[in-house]
Amino acid sequence: MARQEAHITGSVLTWAIDESGLSRAEVADKLNVDISDIESWESEAARPSKGNLTNLAKSLHRPSAVFYLPEPPSDYSLDPAFRKSPGLGQHKLSSAELLQIRKASRLQGILSWVQQDAGEPTVALPHFDKSESPEEAATTIRDVVRVSIEEQLEWESEVQALRNWRKSLEELGIVALQLSLGRAGIRGFAIWDDYAPIVAVSSSYHTTARIYTLFHEVGHLILRSSSPCHNFQPPSETGLNPERWCERFSAAFLMPATSFKDLAEKHGITKVNLASGIHEVSKLASLFKVSKRAAGLRLEELKLADNGFYNHIHTELEKYDWPSTSGGGGGGRTRTKIRLDEIGERSASIIFRARDNQRLNDFDVSDYLNLTTGQADELREIVSS
Repeated sequence: MARQEAHITGSVLTWAIDESGLSRAEVADKLNVDISDIESWESEAARPSKGNLTNLAKSLHRPSAVFYLPEPPSDYSLDPAFRKSPGLGQHKLSSAELLQIRKASRLQGILSWVQQDAGEPTVALPHFDKSESPEEAATTIRDVVRVSIEEQLEWESEVQALRNWRKSLEELGIVALQLSLGRAGIRGFAIWDDYAPIVAVSSSYHTTARIYTLFHEVGHLILRSSSPCHNFQPPSETGLNPERWCERFSAAFLMPATSFKDLAEKHGITKVNLASGIHEVSKLASLFKVSKRAAGLRLEELKLADNGFYNHIHTELEKYDWPSTSGGGGGGRTRTKIRLDEIGERSASIIFRARDNQRLNDFDVSDYLNLTTGQADELREIVSS
C-alpha cells in the first residue's frame, strides 16, 4: 500500500513546535524519527506520513487541521515578550506550562467574545504605572474589591480566604484560574484583556502562597502587563522592577498598613521591639490568612523588623510554600469538579449563558470547557445549584 503523505505547511509546523516549548530533538524522539526528518518537513523538502501527522498533532497539542493552514494563526500565538518576561528569571517555560497558558488564553478569547457579544462593559479596573506607589495602589484596589479587614480577619481558614478572594475578583470581571503548573513550574501568570483579564495561580503551591500570588498577578493587571511569574522576589535596594512592585502591592493589599501595625503591636511587635524570627511571622500570617513570605515582607517594609530580615529567614520561609503532604491526585474529585476548581464558577456561567442565548452550541461548550457533553451537563447542574 502506497505511503499517504500529509501536505502540511512547513511554517505552520515550525510555529507549532516553537509554541510548544519542545526542542526538535524532543519532537523527533516522541515520533521516533530523526531530527533531519522534522527539519525536512519544516522546509517542505519532504512530507510526513498521515500517521506522523497524527502523532505530531498529539505531541504538539494541536488539531491536525491546523497544520494545513497556509500560514501560522496569529490569533493563537503567545506574545514573544511573554516568554521573556522578567518574572521568569532564568526559568524557561516548559511545554506543559505553555500548554496550560495556551488553554487559558483560548478560554479568555471565548469569554471576551461572549462578553462583547452580549454588550457587557469593559472591566472597570484602575490602571497604575510602576512609578506610582504600590502602597497607594493597594489601598485603591482594596476599596474596589470591597472586602473589609474585619471580614478578612473573621475568615475561619486559609481555604475560605482563597475562595472568598477569588469570588471577589470574579465579581469584578476578572477570570481567576487555578491550574496544574507543576512544583518546578511558574507560580502564576496574568494576561490582560479589556473584557476578560486573567490571573492564574499554580495549584501545586500551598493555599496561602496561592493567595499571595493571586494578588501579585492582580498587580500585573493594574499595570496592564501580561506576565508569567516564577520566583518570589526578595526586598531589593536596587530599584523597583515590575516583579518587586507586584510583590509589594500584594503584601500591602492583603495586609493594610494600619491594621497590620495594630495587630503587630498587640503581639508585642513595634518599631522599638522588632520582630526577630519565624514565630512572629507565623502569628501574623495566621491572623491575616496569608503566606509567611508575605507577612515577613510586610514586617520588613513597615520597619517592624531589621533590614535584611526577610532574606535572613528566607530558607525557613521556603518550606512553607508547599502543602505539608503530597495529597493524592484529584483527592477523589470527578473531572467535572476538578475543571470547576480550575476555571471558576463565573467562567462556566458565562459559557452556559452563551449557550442559552444560542451563541454557542453543545459542541462549542464541551470544547471550551474541555469536558465531554455529559460532564458539561453535570457542571451546569453544579453551577445552577
